[in-house]
Amino acid sequence: GDHFFGPHKEKFYFIICDCFSGQHCEQNIDDCVDHRCQNGGACVDGVNTYNCQCRPHWTGQFCTEDVDECQMMPNLCQNGGTCHNTHGGYHCVCVNGWMGDDCSENINDCANAACHNGATCHDRVASFFCECPHGRTGLLCHLDDACISNPCQKGSNCDTNPVNGKAICTCPPGYTGSACNQDIDECFLGANPCEHGGSCMNTMGSFQCSCHEGFSGPRCEIDINECMSNPCKNDATCLDRIGGFHCICMARSR
Repeated sequence: GDHFFGPHKEKFYFIICDCFSGQHCEQNIDDCVDHRCQNGGACVDGVNTYNCQCRPHWTGQFCTEDVDECQMMPNLCQNGGTCHNTHGGYHCVCVNGWMGDDCSENINDCANAACHNGATCHDRVASFFCECPHGRTGLLCHLDDACISNPCQKGSNCDTNPVNGKAICTCPPGYTGSACNQDIDECFLGANPCEHGGSCMNTMGSFQCSCHEGFSGPRCEIDINECMSNPCKNDATCLDRIGGFHCICMARSR
């Protein structure tokens, strides 16, 4: 305002500042001196006011409100993990086989695996696999491979029981037994495998059929068509029969 002092009425000017300081109001007053920002929020000075710059996980005017990260980021926890919001953060509960803040780390199950010496361990999710060297078998490669000695008859498939290490022989048709060395007599398994009354003869690993006249095929299942050789003469019609044929002659014209 204007003020007069002394006999000559000299005029002096005073500037009254509300938001600034300094002789010419050139300095902004720091409003952050008594700020109310909480939970580590940084105060940003303004003109006659201030703002709170919140740290992650906090929001609101004074950084007092908790951020629900689980709702904001539905895929925050990976690989099937479950997200639980906490005051000022979040927590992932991982499914079996995964670990880490966001369940992105596959637990190395080979670290404590019991694969025997010489085996190669392959880590999986919540499990491991032992790759066995030649001559070893079993879940942990702890058994001798029984198939090395070729206990199954030629033509059979050999597998090793992963529990007890014994050979398991898968037999081809016509053979049976633990080593697939016993012939199956197909002629006495049940009904005669030869059709149309054919005689069955057992062979090693199979059988043969002796067919009645008029039939052929491995099981005597084919009826031989005797008319195929055109046995009827003079334009007669041939009728096939079991084991033979019949000719129907053309009528003589008068």
